[in-house]
Amino acid sequence: MTKRKAASGRTEGMRSVCYFGLTLLIASLVGSPAYALDPMGPPASNLRKGEYMGGIDVSFTLQDLETTTGIWARSVGGILTDSGAATLGTVEDFEIVRAYATLGLGLTHSWEAVLRMGGTTGDPGDEFWGQGEQFDSGTELVIGGGLRTTFFEEMALRIGGLVQANYCQFDGKLNASHWPSPHFLEIGVVEVQAALGATYLFSDRVSVYGGPFAHMIYGDLDYVYTEADAGAVATWRFTWDIDEDITYGGYLGTQIVLGKGCSLNVEYQHTGNANAIGASLMCRL
Repeated sequence: MTKRKAASGRTEGMRSVCYFGLTLLIASLVGSPAYALDPMGPPASNLRKGEYMGGIDVSFTLQDLETTTGIWARSVGGILTDSGAATLGTVEDFEIVRAYATLGLGLTHSWEAVLRMGGTTGDPGDEFWGQGEQFDSGTELVIGGGLRTTFFEEMALRIGGLVQANYCQFDGKLNASHWPSPHFLEIGVVEVQAALGATYLFSDRVSVYGGPFAHMIYGDLDYVYTEADAGAVATWRFTWDIDEDITYGGYLGTQIVLGKGCSLNVEYQHTGNANAIGASLMCRL
């Protein structure tokens, strides 16, 4: 009996490792040149009151950041010498990598809360000056959360909705080999997703979910660099807002129960200017 228990424990451990690796493999597909969105999961609640789930979400994002007309200011020795309007346009293909630890909590019979915390890195490439500059930034904190609820439940069909948001900030140096000194860039981004849809249970282990959703992104960019000016130091500062842009689309996914209270979500999302694949692994605690 002891040997059987030990073997069973090793088997479950190997399964957990395989599930984790499978999640990372599927999530890595999001690294293709597309506008990637955070996984949303089923639009209806999975938890009853007092139940918990924990797991991981991994996302790889390549997205455009549209900016409004901002301002620039030049100062020498701390004294403002000039200022004006600054146009940046669109920062194309801004790369973001996120890894979350996720916790779900059943608030009531039909309401569920989700909390996320993890690390993120970002890279705007050479979108500012096109001179082969590179962005040097460490791993930054990313936080997020959301709510999902069930409106209707009958037999194998559940209808519900969700709203979720995340915030991350990228702070680092932008540098090129021929620049006399690095430039400093700070980007703060907030993303919000809201969805309505249905989940249909095909069997005890497999369900399909999806529906329409909306996505919004906004934030700000601050850019600073210095240069020598007749024996003094001139400082240039640029500030832009990320244009609030709401896009609409739909998403479709499947939830597979893996055993021991664990489930794997794989989904596809599409809007007028976006395509994404997402994956997450969640286990009951």
